[in-house]
Amino acid sequence: MGVLPHVETLGTDRDQLDRLSAQSWAVTSERGLEVLHFAPAAETLEHKSLAKGVSFQRRLDDLGITDGPARDDWEQMLVTTEGAHRRALRRPFAVLLAGPQVKKLTGEVRRIVEGILDEIPEGREIDVMGDIAWKVPSRVYCHLVAAPLDQAPMVASLSDRTLAPVLTVDRSRRQDSIDAFNTTRDFVREHLGARRREGLGDDFASIMIRQQIEGLQTEEELIYEGIALLQASVDNTVHQLGLVLGTLLSDPTRWQAIVQDASLIPASIEEAMRLTPRFNTVFRQAHEATKLNGHPLDAGEWVFVSTLAANRDPERFVDPHDFRLDRRMVRALQFGGGPYSCLGQTLARIELQEAVSAISERFPNLELNAPWTTHVTNAVTEVSKLSAKT
Repeated sequence: MGVLPHVETLGTDRDQLDRLSAQSWAVTSERGLEVLHFAPAAETLEHKSLAKGVSFQRRLDDLGITDGPARDDWEQMLVTTEGAHRRALRRPFAVLLAGPQVKKLTGEVRRIVEGILDEIPEGREIDVMGDIAWKVPSRVYCHLVAAPLDQAPMVASLSDRTLAPVLTVDRSRRQDSIDAFNTTRDFVREHLGARRREGLGDDFASIMIRQQIEGLQTEEELIYEGIALLQASVDNTVHQLGLVLGTLLSDPTRWQAIVQDASLIPASIEEAMRLTPRFNTVFRQAHEATKLNGHPLDAGEWVFVSTLAANRDPERFVDPHDFRLDRRMVRALQFGGGPYSCLGQTLARIELQEAVSAISERFPNLELNAPWTTHVTNAVTEVSKLSAKT
């Protein structure tokens, strides 16, 4: 395979990524192997010898949550585990978030979005993030677990306070992340207790409780499943929705294309996620000596997938930097793959599609009234400001 180019650091700079991607499928850096092309990126995400759980542990280490009760709590979560323990924790989620079951929620998600749009005063400038994006996933979560709708703002806040510091390595928010995790645990425990007292229904909380009753998980695992569902179902979807809407509205021809032909909405969302993914880097660690795309890896070596580069791989995409609605649908790398594929991706896509569909119908002439801004880190992109007028 030859010697791969070496760089000291690899970040999110577009020029650097394009230049290096033109040279090789990967480069080495001070932190490990950096994958730049689409095919080896997909191979990385499905590789049986490359572990994911330790990657989240590394995020916690970087934030400074290295020991104590907070770290002990995180070590019980699906995102930090491997092997048989991970498979056992993943099984209830797989049942809960099975595609056919989640797709039944489409109508309710649409009603939630419509209700949010009804609350926007006519003729007023729309704060797309505050008025829409932060409300959709949190209200969907409340519907899923039969929690009172007035708890949605708290759900959104807890998800953001817990996850954002971890993903952006914002050490100034370390203690707030710990506090929010503890509050989330108390909220989940109280809600599940209330659900038991009120009687079980067909909501997600009831399904989770039945799984515990049937012996599929312990009471402690049930609590951590509830925490994970809250965390994962809100923050990432909020920002990906903002990124999709920002990408579509930044060129009026894109918005008008879906206004005139709603059948283009799924393709427009996938293309927006390709160009502006929520996760900029996804990484794994080799738990044994192995090979990736013919390149030898030592046990313990880190592999970083640059979705920003791989999503614009000219070997995979014609005119890779252009927004095109005629592309054949491809996998979204940020949702992982194989045993580590994102269990919530079907629900996330439903929320994105119903939100874009409802907004384009309600506000066909929607346009940005100022440049939208983002906070870009090596790991993720957050939408800071996105405002529009009708």
